[in-house]
Amino acid sequence: MAGTIETHPSENSNWRKHKNACPFYRERWFPCNDVAAGEPMYQVFCLKGTPPITAEEQEKCFRSKMCCWRLANKKQAAEKAAEETPLASH
Repeated sequence: MAGTIETHPSENSNWRKHKNACPFYRERWFPCNDVAAGEPMYQVFCLKGTPPITAEEQEKCFRSKMCCWRLANKKQAAEKAAEETPLASH
């Protein structure tokens, strides 16, 4: 159940945006599942394909209301690498 998605979360009203989370973060809850039996409480989906893997990453998703924190980190790393690359002299 937790491993299958029949309708893309961006097109399905069962997938909700989290109020203060990343604009690409979606979650759906399973209120009737038995957590004690190992059934999931909720499922997470990332519209950018970079879902949180750990609780720490999920917290970062919750604190990134304007953009994806992973994509922002990649952009910053690329900009820093470009600044550190010496220019070829002619």
